[in-house]
Amino acid sequence: MDIRGNMFGLLIAHPLTPLVSLHHLDVTDPIFPNMTTIKALEHLVEASKFDPHRILQQTVCYDRWFSWTISVSWGYAVQVFEHNVFLPEAVRAEETFRPWKKGNAIDTLLNLNTRRQHPDPCRRPAVFFLDKVSSGIDGIKSVYKRMIPENCTLAMVSPRRVEEIRVFSQQLNLDTKQLQAPRRHCCDVLPSSTAEVMEVGIREC
Repeated sequence: MDIRGNMFGLLIAHPLTPLVSLHHLDVTDPIFPNMTTIKALEHLVEASKFDPHRILQQTVCYDRWFSWTISVSWGYAVQVFEHNVFLPEAVRAEETFRPWKKGNAIDTLLNLNTRRQHPDPCRRPAVFFLDKVSSGIDGIKSVYKRMIPENCTLAMVSPRRVEEIRVFSQQLNLDTKQLQAPRRHCCDVLPSSTAEVMEVGIREC
């Protein structure tokens, strides 16, 4: 898929099919903030070594206590919406990128179901980028942190008060049938001992 600029909106809502390639990186921004293009790619590749089939797979769940919507793009980033968002809306690609040919509409050119990015950064979902991944006998743990500073007025229950999101999962092993008809996994918001940390568990639906 040929695009320019910030690939975040496309990567955060990547299709269920496994990631094949990223190209034209000379005209796109680094996929992680505060990194060079090469360092950002190495960061993503390092995560993929822990779970190649799950990399960038999107999982959506809901925090019933705060009415938040959590969208996990495994190995890349987590978005937290301050309200309940229906699944079809949550999985739409956000228009952070530009079409390869100038002057063309993104949704028409790329045949994507996209949503516009809110002009006010403080009205957009809170974003947490991958910090590190580890594995053990209980499964895989990926940690996501805020990496882009914002000057927003925060409500008492704003997801922007969360500093870290920990995602727990098991390695995804796909057979031929699952590759032909991939299914989105589900997730649950787990009890956490501190308000600054959110914990999420990914599971089969």
